[in-house]
Amino acid sequence: MKKGSIGMALITGLFVGIVVFLSEYLIPNTSLISSVIIAGLSALVGGLIGNKLFQNIS
Repeated sequence: MKKGSIGMALITGLFVGIVVFLSEYLIPNTSLISSVIIAGLSALVGGLIGNKLFQNIS
C-alpha cells in the first residue's frame, strides 16, 4: 500500500466521522436511508479531498 493511499483513507475516514457526528447531533431523528445517503456523500467528498491532499506519485 502506498503512503498516499493511506493518507487518503485517513482523511476520508476522519471527514466521514465528523460529518456523520454533526448530522446526528444537529438532526437527531433522521431515518436510516438519509443517514446512509449522508455517509455515502461524505465518503465521496472526503475521498476527493484526500486524493487532492495525498496524490499518488508513481
